[in-house]
Amino acid sequence: MVQSLLGRVHDDRIRSLLRSHVFCAIDKIGSRFFENERCLRAMDAAIAGIEQLDNTPAEINSPAIPKEAAKKWINQYFGNYQFEGFRIPLEKDFILAIPDLLESPHVQLDATSQIIYYNVLFQAFMLDTEEVEGRGQVVQYLCGRCFNLVEDWLGQIQYTTADLFAAFMMMSMTLESCESDLSWRIFKTACVVARALGYFSVDEDHHSLEQKDSLAEGVSQHEEEIERNRKRFEFWHILRTESHFRLSFGKPAIISGGSWAVNFPDPTITGVDHASTRFIQIHFLASMRLTIVTMRYLDIMATNPDPNTQEYNETIDGLIAEVQKIMSDWNPEELLNSTTNRIDTWFCVDILFSSYKMLIVFYQSKPSHRDSHRLPYHTVDIARKSLQMSRSLMESTPRPHWGISLILLHQSIPLFVLCYDILGCYDREDVKADVALLEWFHDYVETASKDRTELKAISLVVREMTRACQQVSTGH
Repeated sequence: MVQSLLGRVHDDRIRSLLRSHVFCAIDKIGSRFFENERCLRAMDAAIAGIEQLDNTPAEINSPAIPKEAAKKWINQYFGNYQFEGFRIPLEKDFILAIPDLLESPHVQLDATSQIIYYNVLFQAFMLDTEEVEGRGQVVQYLCGRCFNLVEDWLGQIQYTTADLFAAFMMMSMTLESCESDLSWRIFKTACVVARALGYFSVDEDHHSLEQKDSLAEGVSQHEEEIERNRKRFEFWHILRTESHFRLSFGKPAIISGGSWAVNFPDPTITGVDHASTRFIQIHFLASMRLTIVTMRYLDIMATNPDPNTQEYNETIDGLIAEVQKIMSDWNPEELLNSTTNRIDTWFCVDILFSSYKMLIVFYQSKPSHRDSHRLPYHTVDIARKSLQMSRSLMESTPRPHWGISLILLHQSIPLFVLCYDILGCYDREDVKADVALLEWFHDYVETASKDRTELKAISLVVREMTRACQQVSTGH
């Protein structure tokens, strides 16, 4: 059924987008989605609309970002990102000089430096609370500049820390732009670069010899440990990113067990516990526990286990209990109430919504749930809580900095869970409240897609699913 629907979409990029952001999410629900006539009609209508889309790339007119604005965003970026993990490998003064250097006919900036520069502007701009005319155009321009540089950059990788940092930044930007295949390609390159730089072997026995060499070169033991902690921190980010690609987009595992020797870092990196980094430390510890749970699940599923055994059910119950323990230990909902800035809020949001998503996936992996036409109460309840929390956050935050990624990376599975439950149940008493929740999300995605052409196809799917749910609520 999925292949039949995708076969009607002739644009390779949109077909890939739908496979990653729609059908992969539906598959994780583990329900008989495509045996439901209402779901099929809604998806058929969405595909029909997508077939009519004008897929000609729109010309991106430069919004002529003033140098003053660019330098303001650069200063904001460096002011916000003071954590020792993910330290930008280019000097602030150099990046501040780039707006002038780009205008000089005598200077040719390498692709790596330009990609880092435009990503710094992009991330700082998304965090900027001031009103900016034509925000969508600015986002499209910055993303477009980076996408135009990608092929040259990938073809000239020098295996430097700057290249690795550029890869980290581009993975985030491409996912925000629904370019999951390009993001996966960049991720694979990041793994090659990181391995070449020793990120996969930080704690191998022979590293003690490297440490002696560093000491001989005048690098203190404390400085060496900070550098090793930074590498450990970034390696675990790589491992977490791979599990995200495997879970959310169905990508294969490329980091094999036994191919790395990396301990957990000191989450402070420097050994000095600053209050300003409290939330990123919590996020690291909680998200890594979640990553380990996710990796166990993915490795189990890769063996094609028999779901009708007691051992399988006990294993899934153990994974569910572990996620519940993580949520109990860190209580991300309570943490959200104590955040004072957008970055810390995002750390808490990521823990909370990742946990919700994984609970749904694990619950729906149980055979009694996967083969049912009806979703169990707790699966629907988790999905509803996740969507309600997301709506509450976005309504209370002017210009939420995460753009559309909150929907695509965290809420697509809860969204389809709620849609399927509404369309599959004919005796729901609370259907109007849930439909109102879906209507809000449709409006949000529709508004975002006006400035982001790459979201048009996603918007059409959300629209048709919402319309189908509206018909149920009105008795049609």
